[in-house]
Amino acid sequence: MDSLRNAPLDMRLSAFIDEELNEAERQEVEALLIADVNARTLRDTLESADRLGRDAFDAMLKAPVSLDLVRSIKTAAPPRRAISLPEPARASWRPQPSFGVAMVTSLLMFGLGAGAGYMAAERPNMTTYADMAGDPTKAWLDDVASYYRLYSRQSRHLVEIPANESAHIVEWLMATTGVSFRIPDLSAQNLEFMGARLFSAGGRPVGQLLYRNTEGEVIAIAFTKLIAPQAPDAQMRQIIRDDIGLITWQGLQANYVLTGPSSEATLDTLARTVAGII
Repeated sequence: MDSLRNAPLDMRLSAFIDEELNEAERQEVEALLIADVNARTLRDTLESADRLGRDAFDAMLKAPVSLDLVRSIKTAAPPRRAISLPEPARASWRPQPSFGVAMVTSLLMFGLGAGAGYMAAERPNMTTYADMAGDPTKAWLDDVASYYRLYSRQSRHLVEIPANESAHIVEWLMATTGVSFRIPDLSAQNLEFMGARLFSAGGRPVGQLLYRNTEGEVIAIAFTKLIAPQAPDAQMRQIIRDDIGLITWQGLQANYVLTGPSSEATLDTLARTVAGII
């Protein structure tokens, strides 16, 4: 390699550690190390950096490569062809950093480049919170139908609070759901009030009033508070989920759904009656 006689001390020591000096230069550095304590201290520091770089490089080679990084590398666009430009004349001597310094710098640049490439490649396919949330109306109706299917088959455990505690039911559900309501008297429709339940649907607390008809079938009225007040929408919408029928409408402060067997022909009429009372 080119002579390092006039190079800075740290560069000469780096070449000495990497065994890149000729015999005469090596002897000069050895003599300097014997005579100069500062030179010995600098050599020890450079040797430590050299070992650190080698250890980091070995650890990087042993570390598993993430599947996402492999995919981003495989799907990356091919590099552009480099264009060779005329190079200016250079001096005959070029300083070379030690192995440790070069390795630490390489690791840093590799980490930054891989991270930036991974983020750029994956960002278009990232799932947003809106995608995860989906349709909140569908989510709440799915949950209502699932809970109805479960609770309507219960006998002793149909409700959490029985009908003879109506005052407590109103106080409890109003405090929990934030919805003001009245318990509809549907005895004229041959429905007996059984009690109430509380559950979660679409990530919100839902109050449910449960009735039983003369055939033992369960009719349920569920309600949950609107996230933001909206103009009432009295239009009834009927949804069939297998053997379950749901009639939905929106009030000033809450969404409502009346649930019962899909074979019950009077669900829509019953829903209009409930909407005028609750």
